[in-house]
Amino acid sequence: MSTKRLSIKQLGSVLLISAAAGAGARYLANKTRQQGQKIYDYTTPQKLIDWSVARTIALRVSQWQEHPVVNRAERQAEYDQMVERSQPLIDEYLNVKLPETLSRVKVVDRKEWIDANLRSFERLFEPIEKLYRQAAQNAGRNPSVNAINRAFVGAQVGAMVGVLARKVLGQYDLSLLSPQAEPGMLYFVEPNIARVQEGLGVDDHDFRLWITLHETTHAYEFEAYGWVRDHFSNLIQRYFNELGGQLDALRNGFGSFINRIFSNSKDQTDGHWMEQLLTPTQRQVFSELQALMSLVEGYSNHIMNEVGREILPNFDQIEARMSDRKEKRSIFDELFNRITGMSLKMQQYEQGERFVNAIADHGGKDLAARVWEGPEMLPTLDEIRNPQLWIARVGV
Repeated sequence: MSTKRLSIKQLGSVLLISAAAGAGARYLANKTRQQGQKIYDYTTPQKLIDWSVARTIALRVSQWQEHPVVNRAERQAEYDQMVERSQPLIDEYLNVKLPETLSRVKVVDRKEWIDANLRSFERLFEPIEKLYRQAAQNAGRNPSVNAINRAFVGAQVGAMVGVLARKVLGQYDLSLLSPQAEPGMLYFVEPNIARVQEGLGVDDHDFRLWITLHETTHAYEFEAYGWVRDHFSNLIQRYFNELGGQLDALRNGFGSFINRIFSNSKDQTDGHWMEQLLTPTQRQVFSELQALMSLVEGYSNHIMNEVGREILPNFDQIEARMSDRKEKRSIFDELFNRITGMSLKMQQYEQGERFVNAIADHGGKDLAARVWEGPEMLPTLDEIRNPQLWIARVGV
């Protein structure tokens, strides 16, 4: 069976896009059924997304040909060594060891990163595609219109992935929804790392080791604490199981669906506009996923900085210049982040780091590590925002 792999950083946006795509699929299918259009031959499987269009657009947007990996073999050996060096440092900080040594490390260019992630997205979207096929069997759709819709959604997904391919530095890819747990894969998008490192004017080796500490910590979060992967997979499975119920309002017409969106918006003072498409159950699951992703990213940042401060001679310079870089995002970056929900996710990840820092300041790294004792120890989103709530709940 194929393995579903996905980056933590992009998961929030993918889940929101899946909700919007599912809404569109069910609405269009119901609309054509209401209009009594003739059902045509469905011997060819119906699809919501044209993944070949997505790949074409993603590659074009990414400008991958202009940014190759320089000295690939040397860089691969370097990252292998840095991952190997990071493991005993994280072992000591967390007081835990991985079940097996990390060996799945790969230096990639933007094209290779795109191909890996589009495969993950296609598999993760299978529940949406199934929903779409079921709807299509109950309502006739003009084949040419269907093809246009597939290409349009494919272009949207491709544009998002293409822009991300120009930004992402490293990625821990974990297996999702597969019957057997498999070790994750560490990707290092070397053209992007080189561009940022040169632009910041920081030390070559120290900058790459700093990034390696972050991504390697992700492996500990999901592999040293085996329950985390299962808990994460179960949350995602619950989310997609709700997709059918998500759009029940459409069965009663588009007006009732719009009414529910406005009702949801009154209950939410923050969040992304696509979150208003979610059912109450989905929003609860999505909130749990957001809290877990915020913790995962925040904890990796915490270790990257705490360990990095001890071993990297140029740590202060790297931290200062990366912080300054975040403050100087272009207008395009800001617009992209707002449309896709990435800006909200980045804010939540920053809150996750502040949460871990606050817990560690209160009771040391051993207290911070207690979040990995079991699902009941995970912080809620409210606790991520206010660490004192978590401290009070666990009684320390």
